[in-house]
Amino acid sequence: MNRLDNYVARNVLFATLMVVVVIAGLDAIFALVDELGRLKGEYQFIEALQFIFMRLPRRIYEYMPMACLIGCLAGLGSMAANSELTVMRAAGISVGRITLAVMKPVLVLMVISMLIAEYAIPPLERIAQSQRAVAQGKDETLSNKGRGYWHREGNEFMRFTAIEPNGVLHGVTLYRFNEASELQRIRTAKRAIYQRGQWQMEQVSDVLIYSDHTERQSQPSLMWETGLTPASLNVVMVLPRDMSISGLYQYTRYLQQQGLNADNYLLSFWRKVTQPLGTIALVILGISFIFGPLRAVTPGQRIFSGILVGLVYKYAEELLAPASIVFGFEPVWASIIPIAGCMLVGLLMMRKAG
Repeated sequence: MNRLDNYVARNVLFATLMVVVVIAGLDAIFALVDELGRLKGEYQFIEALQFIFMRLPRRIYEYMPMACLIGCLAGLGSMAANSELTVMRAAGISVGRITLAVMKPVLVLMVISMLIAEYAIPPLERIAQSQRAVAQGKDETLSNKGRGYWHREGNEFMRFTAIEPNGVLHGVTLYRFNEASELQRIRTAKRAIYQRGQWQMEQVSDVLIYSDHTERQSQPSLMWETGLTPASLNVVMVLPRDMSISGLYQYTRYLQQQGLNADNYLLSFWRKVTQPLGTIALVILGISFIFGPLRAVTPGQRIFSGILVGLVYKYAEELLAPASIVFGFEPVWASIIPIAGCMLVGLLMMRKAG
């Protein structure tokens, strides 16, 4: 019996890995083509290729649920086409036992995927974004293309054109507001360096805004008093979807304590936490298809069906995410609802097939 379980697991694992390679590879190629339109300054083809390569773990993580679904359909589908599943069923092996065999490689892939999301994606994303921003032009302070990083500390809003992980900021712009939300000062600096526990700004220019006039001041260097550190900049450098689960949890608590909106970070947090459950639900749905409506169709039709189901699931998540903000229900439901629906349909179809 263990030999049969291992045989089923190998088929599903091999098919899933092939799907991951194909999907992530194609997406990386398309991303590289798109990235060629952003070549600027020292950011040329080699740098763009390096940028895409460092983001490969992120693509693997994002496509893992769909890859597991398609791998399940392809692996079990080939066994169904060779009548191997029919022989197993005739030998008394239940659908539940086959499901457990399929889940073994899926769970292993889920553990690897979660480790990638927690420990590989955040630092690689920070390095990739930092290197690209610095190479494209670190002296630019303002940009009409929306490039840069934003952070808020009290009544001061901060913008940085580029952030280096070693504690160097480029293109610093600080907007100071008073309690009445009126702009009081705009401070710009070419660069800020973190040394001995404090920031030193270089080539500083201030625009002081009064009710009836403005004043401009300049100085070669200035100490910058702020609670921002290179460690806390790790959060500013990456999007919520690229942060670790622990980082999302800590930053969400920080935003809530500051009275700031944390919905985007909560959505990303719950999406990462529930991704293993979503993958399991998709695989169960795929298994129910193999023993149900997709038992006698061609491999191409199975793969197409898997892509279609995966896209429907993904779009349901994408639609429910902003809906949770608009209608005010808890962000966790944006992840739970499609998982529950997928799981319910899969279990009902599997029960009927069994």
